Amino acid sequence: MPKTIRSTIRLFLKKKILKTRGIKIHNNVVFSQVEFKGTAIIEPYCRLSGAPKITLGHNFYMNAHCHILGEIVIGDNVLFGPKVVIWGRDHGIKRDQLICQQDHSCAPVFIGDDVWIGAHASVMKGVTIGKGAVIGAGSVVTKDIPEYAIAVGNPARVVKYRD
Repeated sequence: MPKTIRSTIRLFLKKKILKTRGIKIHNNVVFSQVEFKGTAIIEPYCRLSGAPKITLGHNFYMNAHCHILGEIVIGDNVLFGPKVVIWGRDHGIKRDQLICQQDHSCAPVFIGDDVWIGAHASVMKGVTIGKGAVIGAGSVVTKDIPEYAIAVGNPARVVKYRD
């Protein structure tokens, strides 16, 4: 979708205001319905679409090409590797109706403080990731992860706990 001069100026001013609060949003980032609780760095080519809202805690870092959508609550000191996807909704899968015509199924995602999510990981709707957890690169998180757990794989399974 082409940008108008007005929308370009509006985004520029919004980013300048956020920068005064310690929030650095790089170029080619699309965001809407995002609440910043503290400082944050969002690297290029990320997309954050709150439905209804994404809440980011203090000292948040998102590497390039990440995509988060839905009702997402993220704690303090959280790190995302590149190309992380957090999806708070999906399509229905009833047999008697085309998938593209079905309503979305939504559930919030909660990510605790001091969490690291590795590159190319996916976190699905309705999941809670506990404080201090680590999600390995390429993992697909479909169930809750307890505090201080290290989870890897598809589907992600706890393999050990942080010392």
